[in-house]
Amino acid sequence: MAKDYKEIFSKLIADMKLKKSLGIEKVQKAFKLAESLHAGQKRKSGEEYILHPVEVALTLEQHDFDSNVISAALLHDVVEDCGYTVEEIKHEFNSEVANIVDAVSAITAKSLKGEAAELLKQDEFAKFDLKEMSYQKLISLGKINKYAFYIKFADRLNNLRTISCFPRYKQVEKVRETLRWILPLLKLFRAYKFYNEIANECYCILNEDDLTKFNIIYDAYYSFNKRIYSEVKESLLLSLNDYLRKNKKPTENTQVKLRTCTKLEVVNMIEDAFDIKEVKNIKQSQFNKVPITKLYIILNNSIPTREAKNIVFNIIENDLQDVLKIIGYEKNTLFNFNYLVMQDRFRNKYQLKVFNLADYVTFRNGSTDGTDIDLVDEHASEIVTRYIKVKTRSGEEIFMPEGSTVLDFAFKIHKDFGFSVKYAFLNGSPSKSPIYTRLAEGDKINLEIAKTEDGLVKNIAELRWITYCKTDTAQKALIRHFEKLL
Repeated sequence: MAKDYKEIFSKLIADMKLKKSLGIEKVQKAFKLAESLHAGQKRKSGEEYILHPVEVALTLEQHDFDSNVISAALLHDVVEDCGYTVEEIKHEFNSEVANIVDAVSAITAKSLKGEAAELLKQDEFAKFDLKEMSYQKLISLGKINKYAFYIKFADRLNNLRTISCFPRYKQVEKVRETLRWILPLLKLFRAYKFYNEIANECYCILNEDDLTKFNIIYDAYYSFNKRIYSEVKESLLLSLNDYLRKNKKPTENTQVKLRTCTKLEVVNMIEDAFDIKEVKNIKQSQFNKVPITKLYIILNNSIPTREAKNIVFNIIENDLQDVLKIIGYEKNTLFNFNYLVMQDRFRNKYQLKVFNLADYVTFRNGSTDGTDIDLVDEHASEIVTRYIKVKTRSGEEIFMPEGSTVLDFAFKIHKDFGFSVKYAFLNGSPSKSPIYTRLAEGDKINLEIAKTEDGLVKNIAELRWITYCKTDTAQKALIRHFEKLL
């Protein structure tokens, strides 16, 4: 059934009114402008294009961003796709909305002038370079207005969720771009919810075939426990409100949020707990052995988070012994936070965290406050000690250090290929990927090798190639080669 973008926008406005948000008229104005400018445009799926910015805007509204951010989300593609200008947005709205849209608008060949445009025309890798330049622009302008990053996060999440209409190689290219740029940014800003959802979409796209059995178990587990979850949630909320009223504490904004873990989170926890190497070996009986459901208890901002925790622990220990009990204490090492492990009477396990509302929003959305944005390059390029599995043209599987490039792969296959590789075709894509392209899990790589007129392998290595490779093997081979020439 086709989605109705007007219904989705009506929900967005209704949510804003319920929250008594400011700037509703501005958001409505942005919607009308975006609807007019995108009129007649279609997505690859055949849906009206305006559906995309409306869904991006709804995601940000549900994350409690303000009217400037929501308006910018509605307009985030009008400069790039409709010929509308940043100055026009500034005139119609304000400089903050305009700056956010400017930051997330991709650089195009038309937008470049002078020497940069001429260089781009000569570069056979122009499309790749434009993407790199667009992300560098986002990082540069994002230092001025951090909310541009969050529009990019919501935009990418929506793109990944609607990617199935694209060819497989396009999907993999989008995932690789996400792993290269978006995930390091998310981790840097501690945007916990966006990180989990985007990482999960990437994982599911790359492992689509292997997840067939797991998806059935995952859906069945959460569906079976729906009634139990409702009971746990209602019991907690009732006891919380009773306690707060009796002790003359504010009940406004008291919430109990129950969230299922993503498929990637569940896979990681079960694989770690049972030393499982492949997702297809996961069994349904293992699901309730690890805390794969999240319980977030949120109290009014007038109650400090430390006091909120004491209130909740008191209620669980004294009033809810038959519903929940505390059985442990664990740590999320990726985002460096602790949570209590709870168990219900059916032995389902939960991750429990308690906040006041302000601390919950920061935990969920993250923050760039106090963050050195310049560190993003370090995060984006660092090599960790994990390995990825890639494939040769013939389908042979090879393990490479995570962060390896096409050039590293060429040296891995044969030293002569390392000195003569021109570019590669990845995953059946007709696009030429430069030798400095980072490889992702599951990539199938077809190298294009330079040859002489006699058909012999031709050494075309340049000194700057040393900066393109990440493995010691490739770097040392290049260094030895150029030492002999100098």
